[in-house]
Formats: sequence, C-alpha cells, structure tokens
Amino acid sequence: MARSVGRPPRPQSIDPELLDATRRALLQLGKDLGLPRGRYVDPSTGRSRSQPEPLALAVLALQAQEALEVLAAREVALARDQDEMTWEQVGDGFGISAQSAHHRFAKKV
Repeated sequence: MARSVGRPPRPQSIDPELLDATRRALLQLGKDLGLPRGRYVDPSTGRSRSQPEPLALAVLALQAQEALEVLAAREVALARDQDEMTWEQVGDGFGISAQSAHHRFAKKV
C-alpha cells in the first residue's frame, strides 16, 4: 500500500457515536472550565438548556484539538518506548510514511 506524505487524510465521515461522545465531553469541559453560558436549544434533544456559549465552545474545541495533538504525540512516544514500535509502524498506523510520522510526532513530546 502506498502511503501518503504528511498528515493523515481527513476522514470522509466521522462515526456518529464518536461525534456525540466528543460533543458531550466538550460540553462537560466547558462547564468544568467555567465558560460563559446561555440558554440554547440542544440539537440532540430539541430542548432549551443552559450550556456554554457557541463561540466560546468553538474556541475551546480548537484548543482541545491542539491539546489532543500533544496527547497523541505522548501516546506515540509511549508506543515507541514501551511497545518498541518503529517509526514505520507508527506511520502505518496513521496511513503516512515513517518520515512523516517522525516529523509529526517526535517534536511534540
């Protein structure tokens, strides 16, 4: 299988269960961090409820994305240290070349 260079391709679709779980986690994170709140219609229930303001939640989502990138790099480092994974194996796991995997993950740990 030919591997692409660079970041793994963005998924064409995201598992709805993963998306729902991620939204719930993001809402909880917003609550825990004390984001500004308002009353909004919950898209999953259609009911009005107090939840973080949409823009504040969007900003938090991108900040969380950056944090998840760092955590992913830490997990890759653990896989390399504890499971003795090679950069080629890491690249295969992400569908990218070993060089791209090294470039993406080695510098964030």
